[in-house]
Amino acid sequence: MRYLLSVLLVVVSLPVFAADKYDPFVVPKKEFKQQFKTIALAPIDAAEYLEMPDSAKAIIEAEVTEHLQKRGYTVIPSSVLAGIRKRMEEQVGGFTDAETGETDLAKVQAVRAHAFRELWFKEQLDAVATIRVQVHQVPFENDRVEWAGVKQKVEHTGRGKYGGNIAVSSISFAVYDETDRMAYLNYGGLEVLQMRQDEALIPLEPSQFFLDEKRILKATEIAMKPI
Repeated sequence: MRYLLSVLLVVVSLPVFAADKYDPFVVPKKEFKQQFKTIALAPIDAAEYLEMPDSAKAIIEAEVTEHLQKRGYTVIPSSVLAGIRKRMEEQVGGFTDAETGETDLAKVQAVRAHAFRELWFKEQLDAVATIRVQVHQVPFENDRVEWAGVKQKVEHTGRGKYGGNIAVSSISFAVYDETDRMAYLNYGGLEVLQMRQDEALIPLEPSQFFLDEKRILKATEIAMKPI
């Protein structure tokens, strides 16, 4: 549970989500529709602490794919890029340092960068989309929290109602062109990652995450809705 505390030191800042202030399109929406016809999905990433199960990843990718296809986009599944990464990982002898047993982050980054380049070279596509489950700290008040299009209750024990900052997760969906320029970024609130025990906030166990399919679908829908 202590790992969450270190995660919160590098949390991703959420944009302002007021409907009249935040525009997820970095390029004009009309230009986006004209420029991007075929979108390749990258494998879903999640903060390590969350221990995201493959079943949750499958739910999200299926929802993203259906949403894009209904709006006329051609979707290249994440398995294509995952396959390229796997082959490259084997070519570099894996990511684990033989002496220390630790993951070689430089190799991981190099393989990911080369894999994206190979994807663009081998496939006919207009954009790459990344899907991530990210951790944030957001304000809460009276044991209720609102962020990225959702409202949730802060589970608690003890009397009274409290406020402050609490850890939550969100699904982000971002689209990049061939020059790695971002064209779209939006978030959908997923779930609260802590509970209140009297006046203290306690990290929840990873086994308590990703249990509500409706919540997963709603977060994905919010992130995708503007497209």
